[in-house]
Amino acid sequence: MRTEKKWIISTLNRSRIFEIFPSSDGKPKLYGVEAEFIKTIMAKIGVDYEIVTPEDGQYGIELSSGNWTGVMGMIYRGEADLGIANLGIFEDRFRAVDFSSTYMSEGLYFSYLKSRNREQLFSFLRMFDFSTWMFFLASFLLASVVILIILKDQETLSSIMLYLFGSFLNQTLMFHRQINEWKVIFLSWLLFAFIMSSVYSGALSSFLVLPSEGKSVETFPELSEAVAKGSHRVYTMKGANHAAFLRRCREHYLQFLGKMIEENDWYITADQMTQNPLEKKYSPDGKPKIDAVVGGRYIFKLLYDVGNFKSKVFISEDRFIGGSVGVAVRKEFCCISKVNKYLKRIVETGIYDKFLKDESSEYWFSLSSEERNIEELAEDRTLTIRDLTDAFLLLSAGLLISCLVFVMELVFPHLKRRYNMVCH
Repeated sequence: MRTEKKWIISTLNRSRIFEIFPSSDGKPKLYGVEAEFIKTIMAKIGVDYEIVTPEDGQYGIELSSGNWTGVMGMIYRGEADLGIANLGIFEDRFRAVDFSSTYMSEGLYFSYLKSRNREQLFSFLRMFDFSTWMFFLASFLLASVVILIILKDQETLSSIMLYLFGSFLNQTLMFHRQINEWKVIFLSWLLFAFIMSSVYSGALSSFLVLPSEGKSVETFPELSEAVAKGSHRVYTMKGANHAAFLRRCREHYLQFLGKMIEENDWYITADQMTQNPLEKKYSPDGKPKIDAVVGGRYIFKLLYDVGNFKSKVFISEDRFIGGSVGVAVRKEFCCISKVNKYLKRIVETGIYDKFLKDESSEYWFSLSSEERNIEELAEDRTLTIRDLTDAFLLLSAGLLISCLVFVMELVFPHLKRRYNMVCH
């Protein structure tokens, strides 16, 4: 049976989610994941419909007066029958409007472009972890003491330590021949030095070819700490009430994130969220910062879980709120059962997932080769003198120590002769 009444559907004009383009026949052309979704439902029901968008371009938040903004406001005031914009089903919204059956389980995650900034000074020491270095130092000191006891007055502690350290650098051990009487201890040290030297050399070679990334931010507590240090900024969608959710959480680190978002006005529009929310920005002082974006995981998967982006963009597994997504429906709307009937069929047969995958693939193939190489877009790859500063510092320190030793070698014998002349 065909329903003659025209349905009014409120949504947001967003790239790849619900794109609205005018046409010559007066009926707009619709593209995107949610557009295909609602077009399929409407075609199955057999009803004519009209697409409208809120002037403020927001999902909808409740005002102190009791009214609502955005898509939610249009449905609440009766200006639209349905609202589709990946609307989460929350208690405050459910008091204002009804919802269809859920078609997606979603939560709020964060994502950011992985940084290539690394701690370069003394990074070669990070080939082993702290416990391994402590084990090596303890073994080194213990072996020095044992060999000193064996050789007694034949060698000094400083010379033994120098020879043992040299063995790690593939230098020959030059102990007194008395050490040959303790072959087990001597050979054990040679084996230990060979293994440690080989492992370290292999790890160092790998690091020089492909340096490891610095410690990444993977959870909301770590993200809060990074924001407090000033290395990260956190953005979320304007009019989505995410910052307010953060402020109302029990955890202090989530409250801090919500406070920072509101105080610094770290908001992006709904359309920016579906285009390139991780576009690199710069702070007023001109220093680059890592911009993390809080939003639905499906958006990050749609944009960045494809091609070269998979290895360049971090999408968190940690989330601070979870919920279901449905189609918002005006109170006392007559045909919600029809909507639910076809909505469930589309979801259960995997058609909605297919819409997401198709849109993600189209987005990837629409990008130019430069846009696909997100590593090039994320940072300046030009080598500067700043990149070589740490290497020059270490080289300068080594040369300075060498010069001091050379001067001491020249001066010390002269001072010793003068001392002997004065004493005699």
